[in-house]
Amino acid sequence: MCYYVKAQATMQQLQDRFQADPLETDGYEPQEKVNGFAMPYLPIITQEDPGRIQLFRWGLIPGWAKPDKAPELARMTLNAKSETLYEKPSFKGSVQQRCLVLVSGFYEWRHQGSTKIPYFIHLPDTPLFALGGLYSHWKNEQTGTEIPTFTIITTPANELMEYIHNTKKRMPFVLNPALEKDWIRPDLKRNEMNQFMQPLEQQLMASEVIGA
Repeated sequence: MCYYVKAQATMQQLQDRFQADPLETDGYEPQEKVNGFAMPYLPIITQEDPGRIQLFRWGLIPGWAKPDKAPELARMTLNAKSETLYEKPSFKGSVQQRCLVLVSGFYEWRHQGSTKIPYFIHLPDTPLFALGGLYSHWKNEQTGTEIPTFTIITTPANELMEYIHNTKKRMPFVLNPALEKDWIRPDLKRNEMNQFMQPLEQQLMASEVIGA
């Protein structure tokens, strides 16, 4: 799965790489290691506003969620399996709300006996890339407050990630940089989405994290 990412780029670096302007910058701080369970806000680009970089909270809350259940639900929706997006109640309402999650890489652990070895995974030729995700604008019916949230889609692991994530054998949906804009096309059909959501064939790079 994918619960830890690197989001160390400055907003200016994100602008230059993704050719989009920030809608807001308050609350964004580049971080070496971001823990999804802390419900952080991360930079994303949405299908409805592809020229803007926005900050959304990690952990998708579907529109039907009640306020007392929303925090617990968000912890369970950091990731969304590509194979079941159209079936899961938490995600099927957001399949036409796709987004790019802007990262420098992600972290995963290899199990070796009773030891867990951390790895940092990234693309070799670009310091920034996008993970495919879904988003939702959830409104608290008690307070009227709107919270923008997102989830990262996961796929079966490619060869490298099968070695590293050797228990569940999954990986985040890493987009080929040439296809990023196609993922957030508003007219993308279900069969096209399924073609997109495959393990990246392009070679990922991984390095063991020393002292983690």
